[in-house]
Amino acid sequence: MRPSMSKATLLAIAGCFTVNVSLAGEGAWTFATADRGHPELKYSKDDKNIFYVGCGRAFGIHAVYPGPRKQDGTIVAITLSNSQARMELKGEIASGYEDDPPNTTHFVQWDLGFRRQDPDLYAKKWRKIERRLFDLLDAGKPLTVSAEDRSYTLPAVNVRHWRTQFEKRC
Repeated sequence: MRPSMSKATLLAIAGCFTVNVSLAGEGAWTFATADRGHPELKYSKDDKNIFYVGCGRAFGIHAVYPGPRKQDGTIVAITLSNSQARMELKGEIASGYEDDPPNTTHFVQWDLGFRRQDPDLYAKKWRKIERRLFDLLDAGKPLTVSAEDRSYTLPAVNVRHWRTQFEKRC
C-alpha cells in the first residue's frame, strides 16, 4: 500500500514542475558583447533573461530565483550544478530589471561575492572561482539552478567559443 500525500505536498511538487516548465524550453543561450565590448552570456526566453553572466564595470550574475518569493535586498544563495560539479553562489534578491521574466524573483551577485575593497578582487583567488564557474557552464551538460528545495534546469550552453571570447574581453 502506498502512503498518501497531503494536498500541500502535491501543490509543492506541482509548483516545482511549474517552475521547470515555465522557465526552461524554447529559450536559447546567446553570447554577445554589449556597449563598449562587455561580454554577456545569457539564457533567455521571450526576450526575458532566465540566467545571465556579464562583465563590465563589475562581474555580474543574474538568475531567476527558484525559491519562494523574497523581498529586495534579502540575502540568499543559489546552487548551480550539473552531473559533474556544483557551486554555491551567495547574493541578494533584486527586482526592477526590465528584462526579468514577469512574476519572478531575481537573484543577483556582483564580483563573485568579493567586495570592491578586497585585494583579492580580480586576483588569483578570484580568477580561480571564475574558472570554476566557467568550467561548470562550459561542461556541455544541462545546468540546474536550485534554492530552498526548488529548482529549474536549463539546457547545456551551446554557444561556440563563448568562453574564449568572454575571457579575452573581461
